[in-house]
Amino acid sequence: MDRLFLGIADTNNCAFMVVGDSSGEIVFAGIGGSVNHRCWGINQAKLNLHSMIEAVGAEIRSRIAGVCFTYIKEHQITQEEVLPVVSGLVEEAAVHVEDLAITGALGLHSPKERLFLMGDRLGLAILLSEGGQRHEVRQGELLWNSRRDHEDFSHIQELHENEQCLSDLAQALDCLASQGSPWALGVAYDIACDLVRLVVRLGNRFSRPDPVIGFCGPLLLGSETIRQRVQYLLSLLFPQAEVISAPLAPAKGAYLSSLLTRNTELRPEVLTTFYNSARNVTQRGWLDFVINISKSAERNCCQVV
Repeated sequence: MDRLFLGIADTNNCAFMVVGDSSGEIVFAGIGGSVNHRCWGINQAKLNLHSMIEAVGAEIRSRIAGVCFTYIKEHQITQEEVLPVVSGLVEEAAVHVEDLAITGALGLHSPKERLFLMGDRLGLAILLSEGGQRHEVRQGELLWNSRRDHEDFSHIQELHENEQCLSDLAQALDCLASQGSPWALGVAYDIACDLVRLVVRLGNRFSRPDPVIGFCGPLLLGSETIRQRVQYLLSLLFPQAEVISAPLAPAKGAYLSSLLTRNTELRPEVLTTFYNSARNVTQRGWLDFVINISKSAERNCCQVV
């Protein structure tokens, strides 16, 4: 019976999960509560992970041979920190933690040159060339680098201080912009320009005019204003680029990284199967694959766009 591999990408508010087999075929995708113990404590992180793993069923759980975690954090969580969270849940599986900069670009479903663009509290762009070279640039604290000289800022700041997830902040920014707030529109455009600058900094390394650029992160996917502005500017700068939404890219990359724990390299046929499978998930709508999650986990989840 073919073994399965699990990739989990945590946003500090929710966790995306992808399960696939050794051939590169994705069989499940899901979302649950955060498994980041630094944010929620060991008990809650373990409960959320248990809910996700339980939902895929006993037969699937028994076939999991490897688990890889990746975290949207400035500082990397170590493998030793994760072990108490997974204890008793995936005892027979090899467990490791991978850098988001690796899993993000790895999880974009394209054999072409690809750039992963993250709009979170930090801006992050990772270019993975066709030759396998990886280049990375970052931008600190996107939202709070923006102008603050307006009363609407106090509303956004209050949401931030109450630990609302960035999807909520992005939607609040859109709401203010739709009500005619020049401040909100200016902030959204500032964030969009910061993200586009990250792409431009890597643009001189493109080896072809049609790279895939994958969007991820609650600011970039959570705000229609920011996303449309970034898409517009990129269409002017890189008109042949293929721009896609890629909320599952870090989890997909974590799945591939987990698969690498059993293989020293990913064979071309495995990557081809993965690209086709991942594209199918996107075309069908990845929510078709989503597992059920418990209400306790759901309360800690951000809204997904």
